[in-house]
Amino acid sequence: MLKNRLLLGLAVIVGVLAACTKPEVYDANAQLAIDEAIIKDWAAKHGATFTRDDSGLYYRILTPGTGANDIAATDTLTVEYEGRLMTDSIFSKATADNQFKFIRNSVMPGWEIGLNLIKPGGKIELLVPSLLAYRNYVTPGVPANSVLYFNISYKKVAKKVDKTK
Repeated sequence: MLKNRLLLGLAVIVGVLAACTKPEVYDANAQLAIDEAIIKDWAAKHGATFTRDDSGLYYRILTPGTGANDIAATDTLTVEYEGRLMTDSIFSKATADNQFKFIRNSVMPGWEIGLNLIKPGGKIELLVPSLLAYRNYVTPGVPANSVLYFNISYKKVAKKVDKTK
């Protein structure tokens, strides 16, 4: 009985001490520097040249697309894409048989920035630093602080219909 109480007391003390540890602080600037080194190595390994915008997103426009690019934050976009980790393993994709439809302002910042660079019918490759993707959060198939590669074909945009008129 005394032994069980001592073990329980010890377990409580260890639990309290573990709960008091300070969580790791996310340093966006330090992570961006790490991510940029990864991006440059990956691009060199693949013999590819990307343009860097002010946000830190690296992109390569394959086809600019046509038409107007006056996309509102609430418009629905349809794309086909392939998402890869820097190990070149595919973690997500949407094909012609299963296109990805989303409201423009509901995706990661890297996608919002990148898709603003092309028009419907366009194709773009993105190297997205973790700051513009999932940051230090783990998502299915994607470890924390992952740099991501996307090859995106922008199929169409559907304007949001104002039902109040």
